[in-house]
Amino acid sequence: MSFLRLIVLMSKEFEQLKAAVDAGERVVTLSGVTSTSAKAHIIARLRGETKKRFAIVADSNTDLDVWASDLSFWSESAIATIPSFEADPYSGVSPHAETQERRALSLWRIANGGGGLVVLSARSLIQRTPGVAEIQNLGCELVRDNDIAPEQLVGKLIAGGYVREDPIFGPGQFSLRGGIIDIWSPDAEQPVRIEFFGDTVDSIRVFD
Repeated sequence: MSFLRLIVLMSKEFEQLKAAVDAGERVVTLSGVTSTSAKAHIIARLRGETKKRFAIVADSNTDLDVWASDLSFWSESAIATIPSFEADPYSGVSPHAETQERRALSLWRIANGGGGLVVLSARSLIQRTPGVAEIQNLGCELVRDNDIAPEQLVGKLIAGGYVREDPIFGPGQFSLRGGIIDIWSPDAEQPVRIEFFGDTVDSIRVFD
């Protein structure tokens, strides 16, 4: 079979696959593709052409990371990863902080319409997560000169799983000193310092 004919066949099969996805068929079968990278390429292309949200269920957190890496190579869409907690929920051991941060960030993106490609481990499917309204209520958008009571912001941070430390030294932490709140969001490389004048956000700036 010539290389040109192979490309024509692959293009025809992709169009059939795309048509099935567009039609909302409950079962769509893709055969003859074995590598994760090749599958990621097809899913990324389907996402780009259909604009539908795709969820990829991986066997484990390790496989999840492989999928996320391959999808990010082929796709411009935001990829949300939802790893499972490695710790037994009844063991009394807290989940790893990085896992909690990744889950929280991805759930926030999905609840607000982002995450066109969602990759989660099989165990994540059986772990309970907050509903969309609850997730949205946990967050807020801070804008200079807008009003929000510092204690209201602190309440949201605590409810969202942030830990109070003084000074802060890692993501998922905050500190409160008078009218100044330092916050390190899991999706930021550096923390931010928010200064209040009463209940008004007076300044927001990144600091080291």
